[in-house]
Amino acid sequence: MNLQGFSLTQNRDGQRLRLPEKLLLCACRPVQAPPLSVATIGYTLDNALDYAKRMIPQFLERIQGKTVLDFGCGPGFQSVAMRLAGARRVMGVDINEEWLSSGRDLAARAGVDGVTFGQTPDAEQYDIVLSLGAMEHFREPGAELARMSALTRETLIISFAEPWFSPYGTHLNGTTKLPWLNLWFSEQTIINVRNLYPEGSDGAMKFADIRGGLNKMTVSRFEKMVQGAPGMRLEHLSLQSVKRLPLVTRIPVVRELMTAALTCILKPSGR
Repeated sequence: MNLQGFSLTQNRDGQRLRLPEKLLLCACRPVQAPPLSVATIGYTLDNALDYAKRMIPQFLERIQGKTVLDFGCGPGFQSVAMRLAGARRVMGVDINEEWLSSGRDLAARAGVDGVTFGQTPDAEQYDIVLSLGAMEHFREPGAELARMSALTRETLIISFAEPWFSPYGTHLNGTTKLPWLNLWFSEQTIINVRNLYPEGSDGAMKFADIRGGLNKMTVSRFEKMVQGAPGMRLEHLSLQSVKRLPLVTRIPVVRELMTAALTCILKPSGR
């Protein structure tokens, strides 16, 4: 057990750490140590679509010859990889200008045309609108779902990992491998400990305000959103269980705790 928590007595503001914060620190990496490895680190053009191919039925077939909007594209690996995989044109959209610049540089280095990046879409509609690993970060997910729906000509695909009550729904597994933090500790305790680390330099006081944001998206909330999306019909909804355990995603309450990732495919109602 890491006993660093009992040698740290104050937070960044000079306030004394409370007992819950010291207890949580016992399960965390040392404050100045590098982040623990997580699955999302290490993207390359070769592996950028592994998650999509695993989670979305016939993913590569769906994007062949299509215009694709990568909604919440991050640093651009997925956007460039989709163009290389056969998409006719790809637009990557994100609010983070540093990531957009990274995407442009990546496309240039790879010598790939037909991929653009920006903070707003450059067309009224796209054949495919795709959101990977972003739905849990939107400050107003319902509004973003409506926006994506309006931009969809044929198919809207949404998939993300670690809903709120999953083992690592707090997305702090780069700091601690203790699962279900939000069940054992209050939001205040978790945020106070997070802010001791370099990645907590933003000084956020709640999950919604951390860098990248977290909207506490649960399984049931997501299901209700996509089933009631105006102008859209649900074609596919699947839940992937933690460690691929059988049946757990079908059991009330347990499914919230044991769902590792969700995927849905929506179509405009007229199609």
